[in-house]
Amino acid sequence: MFKKSKSEKKSASPVILQPAGASGTAYGQDNTPFFILGCVRSGTTMLRDILRVHPRLESPEETHFFRWADPYASPRYEKNYIGAKLFKKHREIDGITDWQFHSSRALARDRKEMSDFYGQYYLQARGNLDGRWFDKTPQNVYGILLLGYMYPTAKFLHIYRNPLNVVSSLKEGRVMARHEVKGGINYWVESMIMLNEYKKIPGAENRILETCYEDLVADPKPHITRMLQFVGEDPALFDFSKVSTHREKDKYKKILTEAEIGYIKTLCEPFYSMYGYK
Repeated sequence: MFKKSKSEKKSASPVILQPAGASGTAYGQDNTPFFILGCVRSGTTMLRDILRVHPRLESPEETHFFRWADPYASPRYEKNYIGAKLFKKHREIDGITDWQFHSSRALARDRKEMSDFYGQYYLQARGNLDGRWFDKTPQNVYGILLLGYMYPTAKFLHIYRNPLNVVSSLKEGRVMARHEVKGGINYWVESMIMLNEYKKIPGAENRILETCYEDLVADPKPHITRMLQFVGEDPALFDFSKVSTHREKDKYKKILTEAEIGYIKTLCEPFYSMYGYK
């Protein structure tokens, strides 16, 4: 956890939190963050909100710290992330002050340290310093090699969904900007490539737990239990009565043409069949 200085205890003025080494708590095996990854429009937000029900677990809005290919603190990284209005809005929602964010950015030497500072400040804002933060940024899948290296013991939760519904949602454009079918396909395919190539690294397959969106919404409890056990948290502390889901509606049948459906199925191979959708 991060320790507070004596001056912080005496004053309401913000101070920089400093790492003091990982340690477990009375009912958690460790405080290493874990990461929800995958394709957008695949249920990552729903899964984050479900896991937040656990009293130990806290997750901020999407951080995107590991999304950008540009090196941390490079001009393009600063432009893409620091100057973006969306991420400033996320910080406001998370309760992270500008002082906390920019002083952390000045001290952090890499993405991991920036991520750690942010996570600990978020726990402070939530009033849960003994909790455990995790991250839900589906596009961080593009940085899975960096994540795997910088967090060598962290676990990854991959939730996947039928690409027909993913692409139709992106084509409809209600939540995200409207995408062409080809763009929606590549969101799904590229995330699958990243994850499946990462699993080829010796031992990496043991760090990823994959969950089917359709199975999760149909019967949440066994899948939530399995995920909590996988990341080392006690399912007995989870209030399953607070979980509400609805079955997949397969809206793609009304949004996509037959030609588009065939096009998606073809371009999403071999993963379309590999993940049981054929």
